[in-house]
Amino acid sequence: MKEAHLSAQDVSLRVGSQSILNHATFDLPLTGLTILRGHNGAGKTCVLRALLGILPHQSGTLLLLGHPPDVARHQCGYMPQKADQTAPMLPVISHVKACLNGAHWGFPFSSKTTRHHAEALLRDVDALPLAYRPLGCLSGGERQRIALAQALANNPKLLILDEPFAALDTQNHKALLQLFGQLYQQRGVNILITAHGPLETASLPLPVREVTLARGHIHG
Repeated sequence: MKEAHLSAQDVSLRVGSQSILNHATFDLPLTGLTILRGHNGAGKTCVLRALLGILPHQSGTLLLLGHPPDVARHQCGYMPQKADQTAPMLPVISHVKACLNGAHWGFPFSSKTTRHHAEALLRDVDALPLAYRPLGCLSGGERQRIALAQALANNPKLLILDEPFAALDTQNHKALLQLFGQLYQQRGVNILITAHGPLETASLPLPVREVTLARGHIHG
C-alpha cells in the first residue's frame, strides 16, 4: 500500500478576515480513509485547497506526502464539491481522456492506448457501462464515479475529495464507501475527504480515521 502523511508546523491560513488555521501544528497519517469534519464555514474546503497549493498559507511549514503543497499536488487526485459542468453532451470517456497526461481539449484522441487507459479507469470505479453516455445525462451518483475516474487519471498516491457524499442518497452513500475500500485494496490509494453526516465505515477493508477542524487547529 502507498503511504501518505500530512504535517504542519506553526501554520497560519487566512481567507479574507477569517482565520482557518492559527499557528497550527499537527502530524497526521493519511493511510486508508481520513475524514475531515468541522461545522459549516469552518474552512474545510480552504484546507484542502491549501494542501494542493491552490490557496497559499501565510506562515509556517506545511508538508503533504513529504513535500510542499505545490510539489505534492502532482501526486494527488482532486475532486471538488461541485461536479464539472463543462461540455455536458460530450461522452463520459472524453471527459476522462482529457484528464490523462498529455491530453488537451480541442485535439482528437486517436490513440488506442489512451482510450484503453480511460476505459480501465472507468472499470476501476464500476462505471465502464457509462463510457459513451453524455455526462450531462448521468445521475448524481454516476457523476461522482466519473469524477473519481478523472481524479485517478495519473495514478495518485492520495485522493482529495471535497464533500463526495453531498446530495447522494443512502444507497449511493454505501456504494461510494465500498468503492473507497475497493480502490484502497486494488490500487493502494489513500483517500482524504470532507464530510458532514454519519458514515458507516466499520466494515470497510481499510483504516479509517476522523479528524476535526475547529478553533484554528486540526484535532485527531
